[in-house]
Amino acid sequence: MAAIAPNLSAFWSHTPARPGKAKGTRVYFRSVSIYLIFNVLSAIVPIMAMPVLTRYLTPADYGLFTIFTIVSMFAGNAFRLELNMALKREYVEAPQKFSPYLSSAIVFSTIMLVPYALLVLLLWPFFDTFYGIAWQWLFLIVLLVYFRFSAIVLHHLWQITNRALPFGIWGLAGNILSYGLAILFILRMGADWRARAWGEWIAALVAFPLAIYYLRNQYQLRWAFDPTLMKKMLRFSLPLLPSGLMSYVFMVSDRMFIAEFNGAHELGLYSVALQLAAAAGLVFSAVLPAWESWVFTRLGSVDGKAIRKIVARLFAIFLGMCILILILPGMLGFLMPYLTSKDFSSARVFLFPCLLATACAGMFNMISAVLVFMRQTAVVAYVNVGMAIFNFLCLYVFVSNWGAAGAAYGLALTFVVGGGALLCCMVKLRARNVLHMGSST
Repeated sequence: MAAIAPNLSAFWSHTPARPGKAKGTRVYFRSVSIYLIFNVLSAIVPIMAMPVLTRYLTPADYGLFTIFTIVSMFAGNAFRLELNMALKREYVEAPQKFSPYLSSAIVFSTIMLVPYALLVLLLWPFFDTFYGIAWQWLFLIVLLVYFRFSAIVLHHLWQITNRALPFGIWGLAGNILSYGLAILFILRMGADWRARAWGEWIAALVAFPLAIYYLRNQYQLRWAFDPTLMKKMLRFSLPLLPSGLMSYVFMVSDRMFIAEFNGAHELGLYSVALQLAAAAGLVFSAVLPAWESWVFTRLGSVDGKAIRKIVARLFAIFLGMCILILILPGMLGFLMPYLTSKDFSSARVFLFPCLLATACAGMFNMISAVLVFMRQTAVVAYVNVGMAIFNFLCLYVFVSNWGAAGAAYGLALTFVVGGGALLCCMVKLRARNVLHMGSST
């Protein structure tokens, strides 16, 4: 892939410019279609790999890889400090002045490698393992999140400029490489859960120089650092850090409670059900990039008319998801014997609650994107903190009484409550702005 990158420069090249409003809805739905096609292709990759993985890996291996994923997600969020969101906002406001912001963020991420590695080194003598993960892997996780940072920034920039085709190709290629390497390690070396972990790590390593190459050529990345610009970005991004961490808490809290109450075996079954439930997530992962691009570049000010547009589109997507949630459990249950071994057959009972939780999380992310565009990052942070408290109470009650299925239902309820709170805040903020404008005149 690296060898052909320079030959594809004409295809991937892009001169940063603010998207216009002329194409409107047609461009939006075309982008959604492209995202959906590539998401379907990306989803096929783990489904095709599942017969091999579930044959050679045990439910406990799946559980350990889930723990590795959880640690990587939290470390990645703490490493990024949500600077990718600040970069996205700065690009929309002034694309012609974007290079110093991008350069400062990339240099800052490189500098941050040192304190994170030192932190792991200082903690190492106190623990032999971390939830079953050897501490040597934590150093690899630090490098993993560093490699991923540049790729995530590039992905966000392609998303905000509605460059759906390179966005989709990049994600699909990384998915194929990660799962392909994992299967190779399993078949050739008899590896356990670490085969999946090494697949993720090497895929990120390969993506890193490619991301730097395209950032240099498309967005004028340079080795330069401006403390003033860095402070400006951190003022925007740091209020989002609790929200970002909370979003990962919501993503992994169900698995943490299952591991605590029911053990790695049921966690592995639940993880397989979640992987199958990603069929519903395909819709949101296709709609969300185009949705954020529409909100950030075409929506304009969030006035009464804009709120009506937002609610109308959210309602239409909600109805579509209700239909999918009713149809998909039967379809996925029928396909399970062909995709997994008999050891994972009991994961069927978790399909519907996992689909429901996936849909509710997707709706919440779409609503929170509007508040971020309105620069109400503090509101999003407060709502996320409240949701985290509510979520832990729900999961304690639900998982202790109904096991893994209860975890998914508790998570779905948390996102419904949080999404409703964000909608109420959006309407109240709009009403407050109207009153303020009226009093000033």
